[in-house]
Amino acid sequence: MSTAAPRCFAAVGDVHGRMDAMVRALSKWERRRGRSLDFVLQVGDFEPHRDEADLATMAAPSRYRALGDFPNYAAGRRRFPWPIYFVGGNHEPYGLLDRLAPGDAIVGNCTYLGRVGVHRIAGLDVAALSGIHVPGLLTGRPPIDAIARTSNKAYIGFTEGEVLALLEAPRADVLVVHEWPTGVIAAADALDFERQRRSMRYDDVGNDYARMVMDHLAPQLVLCGHMHRRYRNRVGATEVCALADVDAGADAFAFFEATAQGIAELGD
Repeated sequence: MSTAAPRCFAAVGDVHGRMDAMVRALSKWERRRGRSLDFVLQVGDFEPHRDEADLATMAAPSRYRALGDFPNYAAGRRRFPWPIYFVGGNHEPYGLLDRLAPGDAIVGNCTYLGRVGVHRIAGLDVAALSGIHVPGLLTGRPPIDAIARTSNKAYIGFTEGEVLALLEAPRADVLVVHEWPTGVIAAADALDFERQRRSMRYDDVGNDYARMVMDHLAPQLVLCGHMHRRYRNRVGATEVCALADVDAGADAFAFFEATAQGIAELGD
């Protein structure tokens, strides 16, 4: 990590197309704290649907399919005040995203970090892994040109090759994933995760591949979403920051300052 001057950044949980709510919350924090954000990291399920054609390539039940706010940003009627960098979750328009190169901007100040990679952002090495663990997809996904003839669920998982790419990468300062790594829940918090969303037991939460990547890269900070709940724990030298969805309010947001000494979480 090399930061010539302190950098202030935000992390945001699952947005699900609620870009306006995200911008309002981040802007409110800036006004309250009297600080400016340099950039924003988002943990997936961003849902940047430009139109109905993009929406048709998202894997989700029909009752959860909605264009959301992004068409206004795509058309230039609204703009993101800060550079936003996001990974893919399990509810994304992969018909759009998989046609982009890693690090491509969809619109101004809105960049998809790709399926996998390590990106230099404001002096920080930020590793990204999109998607969730789907055992049947580990060996590969169908080509994106086949999406109209294939279940959208065939595109929501990462592959072993993508995981291997990060396992061959040098250390990173920040790791951004959608699904939690396994083993990040403290035993003392176990009861809080019994029979909760997407888990029957606390040790069922997350996936081993994200944990392997976390252990290898040894980042100062891991950001994740997917479970729609806030959680913090320290695992070795790594701070794990899990975020709720934007509809949950403050629990969907975290704020950090990066200096030459490291990354520290700021107050809400």
